[in-house]
Amino acid sequence: MMACLVAGLLAGLAVWMWSGNPVVHSPDAGRSRPEAPPTEQRESPSLVLEMCATLLESGLPVRSVLEIVGGHVPGYAPLTRVSRALELNVDWDRAWSPMPATVRELEPSLRFTQLSGAPAAKLLRSAAASGRKREIREAEARGAEFGIKLVIPLGLCALPAFVCLGVVPIVISLLPDF
Repeated sequence: MMACLVAGLLAGLAVWMWSGNPVVHSPDAGRSRPEAPPTEQRESPSLVLEMCATLLESGLPVRSVLEIVGGHVPGYAPLTRVSRALELNVDWDRAWSPMPATVRELEPSLRFTQLSGAPAAKLLRSAAASGRKREIREAEARGAEFGIKLVIPLGLCALPAFVCLGVVPIVISLLPDF
């Protein structure tokens, strides 16, 4: 019985240490802290490329597409600055240079349309399809990592319980009567 208690305590300690979130009381724990501003959700780059392709197919120029997407799609507001820079005849590379990496993902796909003037809706849809495939692969990789990370606490909790409830009673029943 003592072995079961020790195994349970060790399993609990291992899970507590593995979680990496020990409760530490600081002197200012009771004080209220200002909350961090909520992060703005952004749409998938693949979905935004599809929107751009649809807008380009409707006959809008790239500058107008950037203005519409930047003004109406959450997380892509910096595209309005690119649109305004292009309206002022700023060079394409210079207009895109101060953009965050998440917004800059659209630049290579839209560059061809802007510089050549050729219709690029198929190119944008192809880039969107490859982006969706990449997102699926990343999600599958995260799922596989989750399965691996889940094995440790499950093993630390279930194995001692199995030993205490399954193996120990059988061993005790097999021992000769004292």
